[in-house]
Amino acid sequence: MLQKNPNNLSQYEEVKAFVHAQFLALQETEMLPLQDLVGRVLAEDIASPLSLPSWPQSAMDGYAFSSQAKGGFLPVVDCLYAGEPPKQVAGNVAVRIMTGALLPKGLDTVVPFEEAMVQSDSNFEHTEKLLKPAHLAVGWHVKPVGSDVQQGQVLLAKGHKISTRDIGLIASVGIHQVKVFRKVRVAILASGDELLVPGEAYRLGKTYDANSYQIAALCATLPVEVVACVRLFDDVESVSNALNTWSQQVDVVLTLGGASAGQKDFIKTVMASYEESWFWKLSMKPAKPFAMARQHKGAWVLALPGNPLAAFMSFQLFAFEALAKLSGQVPWQRKPTSQRLLSAMPTHLDKARWIQVMKTELGVLPMPNVSASQLSVLSGASGFIRLLPNVDYHEGTSVEYWAYDCAK
Repeated sequence: MLQKNPNNLSQYEEVKAFVHAQFLALQETEMLPLQDLVGRVLAEDIASPLSLPSWPQSAMDGYAFSSQAKGGFLPVVDCLYAGEPPKQVAGNVAVRIMTGALLPKGLDTVVPFEEAMVQSDSNFEHTEKLLKPAHLAVGWHVKPVGSDVQQGQVLLAKGHKISTRDIGLIASVGIHQVKVFRKVRVAILASGDELLVPGEAYRLGKTYDANSYQIAALCATLPVEVVACVRLFDDVESVSNALNTWSQQVDVVLTLGGASAGQKDFIKTVMASYEESWFWKLSMKPAKPFAMARQHKGAWVLALPGNPLAAFMSFQLFAFEALAKLSGQVPWQRKPTSQRLLSAMPTHLDKARWIQVMKTELGVLPMPNVSASQLSVLSGASGFIRLLPNVDYHEGTSVEYWAYDCAK
């Protein structure tokens, strides 16, 4: 058994690095159509099979002509529309052309309708001549071959998490399905005899299970499939059976509560019996306790605190990036930004503090101080900051800020 149960408090960076080192990207893949790609992670580069445009194309409604044409007036011999194949025309002529239409071979410049000087012949209906503009450079208002996308160009790299902004690009080069990593399978196990399912009648002494739904919602922002949300009663046999069962069916088990030092904290008891297990008390608040374990190369078990805000932060600090890495996403680490603190904060001598904040145009404003069980603060916050111990934080101090939605 590999086990860490330190007497001294551990540092966040040390534990985070260790946890993330245990997670390697899944190698199983699947092919998905365009409509199912948002939020999935590419298992291979997407290279364009063609150039866009594939033929010189008009960027404006106007008249196309050759910059090498002779003479002042050029007869207008045709009208071209988008979607038509390229046409051939004789030399020293012009054509009416619409945006997106392909230029005939030999024509290389477009003058917009509103800038063109045209002479109509009153003796012949629908006959007009274009005065060749002398001031337009070659290629004016023409999109050259490959000006948007080059054939063979890598549009999106392996490990990229596909967003709504990528779908049009993939479709524009004719690709209708893409190879992606399969979703990470997760089971969420919430421990506690006191838990009620939302919708049940409230009873004194009980509490509604907010954690399972909160963590499942966080998982939904990742390429993760939550295959089960299970309520565990406070007895060691049911906890052991549930952990052992789900560890063989999923990639990661997230437990909520039951991993501290209470008499009914049986998740910690079961995890301690596993082949590999680690337990930490971190020098920070909230989310001070954290544990992980694995039995016989089964799923990793990540034990999050039972208090809702602490569970939320523990997921943000450890589970979020671990799951992103497992999903094959690159980059999988979230980068904080530097922000100006809008109000002074008290100095803490013992441990780091994670503070929920609201980002504004001027900086970040700390939310009111709350307990580890209070979720209401999250609705008004946009992210969190870390306040280090023994540091004075005055108004205007620069702090590191993590947005809740900063994983791309």
